[in-house]
Amino acid sequence: MRYARVLFPVVLVLAVIACAKPPQADIDAARAAVASAAKNADVVAYAPDTLKSAQDKLAQMETELAAKHYDKVKTLAVDAKATADSAANDAAKNKEKAQADAATLIEALKKALPEAQAKLAAARGVRGIKLDFAALGQQLSGAKAAIADAEKDLAAGSFASALQKATAVQAQINDGEKAVADAVQAASNRKK
Repeated sequence: MRYARVLFPVVLVLAVIACAKPPQADIDAARAAVASAAKNADVVAYAPDTLKSAQDKLAQMETELAAKHYDKVKTLAVDAKATADSAANDAAKNKEKAQADAATLIEALKKALPEAQAKLAAARGVRGIKLDFAALGQQLSGAKAAIADAEKDLAAGSFASALQKATAVQAQINDGEKAVADAVQAASNRKK
């Protein structure tokens, strides 16, 4: 019993000292994983949210490390590493999706552009229409060039850029078609 009274405080002190050391292996692994993810161009382009989450967890870990809250440091380090590791998987999935979405949208735009040009040409025959045909014609010509640029990006493996350009072209075509439809509607309302 007497040894237990002496031994218990010694064990308690050793336990406190053991907890007072930072989990250096976990810290190093987290820092390396987040740094590696940040250097990966696909992660930066296709999984920026996951990367930011890993970086935020790493920053929290650094704050807790400075405050010597080593139990929290270990948890955050493991979490930051896991999130950074999942960033590569997220990037691969998102890159594949961007490729498919860009290819689908580009094909749809190749069909939509001639339809928009036909609507513009048909609008020329509407009596009393007020529409800037030259500007809309230029806009549709620009859309054709932008589709070609998006196709080049798609072929070069720049799927995010291809999708961004194709989405912008889609907006241009939609805006042009809306302008034509509104002008035709306005002209027909004036006839009444």
